[in-house]
Amino acid sequence: MTRRERQGVGMRRNGRNIKREGIRRKEERARGVELAKRLGIKGEKNLLKFCLDKQQKASARGVACLALGFLGYKPAIPALLELANDVDLAVVNGATRALEMMPSPRAVRPMMSLAREATRTEVRNRAIDVLGMLGDNRAEETLVSILGNHAEAESTRCCAAAAMAGLGPPSDSAMACLLDALREPSALLRWTVLNTLGIVGNQNTIPSIKACLADQETVPHLPSKETVASAAENALRNLKVCAQPTS
Repeated sequence: MTRRERQGVGMRRNGRNIKREGIRRKEERARGVELAKRLGIKGEKNLLKFCLDKQQKASARGVACLALGFLGYKPAIPALLELANDVDLAVVNGATRALEMMPSPRAVRPMMSLAREATRTEVRNRAIDVLGMLGDNRAEETLVSILGNHAEAESTRCCAAAAMAGLGPPSDSAMACLLDALREPSALLRWTVLNTLGIVGNQNTIPSIKACLADQETVPHLPSKETVASAAENALRNLKVCAQPTS
């Protein structure tokens, strides 16, 4: 394939991606309008006011936050950052999901703070999930600290391991922490780390991943009878795909 032909393929691919992104945004906006309509609220400003009104039902406030995310209303980001640590978890879930839909550098440090310092596990886990979606490498040190801390809840460590897949290529210390976690007693944590390693695509991790092919422990909390070995197999397949030269 000539250089001009490769450029043509790239332009067509970019065009398709832009078109798909446009369709996705249109569908998300329609979903936001639908949610607002169910609540009987018109306009983003009124949705935001409703989110902040503690006299309203928490479940409805959470839906309003979610609607703002679907609508892509970025002026709501400062308020959503506050609501990410609301008393009611329905609001927390709506606010953090909205923040995931509107990635902003402004959200990184507040989410790092919640991930480290929030008193409720559910809030910390949601903050960690948002950090993974934001994909900002400033969060790596926080995530590594959480993953490597044996005093943390299993769910929180798993969230940290999964979130690391959303960042850039891991540093040496982050990679060492992930590989160390493959020796943890928690099957769910080992399974999560293997999935992350498959996404990261570092060929140097292949020996460590292959060592997990004999790990037939069933992973709890998953809908099907997944084993740690099945995650290792998937990770190796992903690494093989990553290693293929692109045309």
